[in-house]
Amino acid sequence: MASFSDLQELHDRHLDATAPVTEYIAKHSAFLDDAITRMLPSFNKIFSSGAVKGDLLIELSIAPYFHWTFPACDYFSDIVLGGSTDQCVTVIEKWRRNEPGALDWSHVAKALCELQGNRDAWPEKQNMVQRKIKHVLKYNACKSNPLSPIILPPADCLILPHCLETHVTNKEGFYSALNNVSSLVKDGGHLILIVCLDTTYFMVGGFKFPHLCMEERFIRKALGDANYVIKELQVFPRTVNERFHLIDYSSVILVHAQKNTLVKCTYES
Repeated sequence: MASFSDLQELHDRHLDATAPVTEYIAKHSAFLDDAITRMLPSFNKIFSSGAVKGDLLIELSIAPYFHWTFPACDYFSDIVLGGSTDQCVTVIEKWRRNEPGALDWSHVAKALCELQGNRDAWPEKQNMVQRKIKHVLKYNACKSNPLSPIILPPADCLILPHCLETHVTNKEGFYSALNNVSSLVKDGGHLILIVCLDTTYFMVGGFKFPHLCMEERFIRKALGDANYVIKELQVFPRTVNERFHLIDYSSVILVHAQKNTLVKCTYES
């Protein structure tokens, strides 16, 4: 069975940082509705409600999926982004600096600003995110401090879009990685997960990568065992009726949880 270091080497050698964006969430991707559009109103509501805000927002992802910071940027002073590979870090930095050939996230920024009532404000939204990004770092989910050697103050919110489940091959590994990244979150802070359920693999650039197969029940248990209270959970069934050769997920789950809090869970199953 592959170890974390084996998977990290696989990603370093074969995972083109821009390909996941192009194949799954670019403007004309068949997966765009499943990956972004249907979730965006719910994701935006988590922050616009005023319940999730503070000084520091951290996002860690297998690919440069930093577009999820767009709905959150109004509610945090600083943003730190973590990339899984050196190339991923480079791609994020390229966008941050507005360099030629950077990823195009205008379709997400426009959709969000339209949702918020002013579609024409999307350039300002992107500029705000770029200004607030203080660090772009490589992370390692198998370390007790995933951003080592950098030590940050505990975050008010951690966003994990398609992250831990791509770095481990068994559920014990997921528990360990979840505990590690939880060290980045302050007591009472928030965790937002986006996970493809019932997934065993994903294709990027013609290369097949393993994906930990998980179901909703396991995610609930893992979060509870890691001392989180689920505040909201939504499951979005797959609408793409083909392209199972690229990725075999059944649905996408969005979870908002709060760490080590005595506040009663507001989510009802």
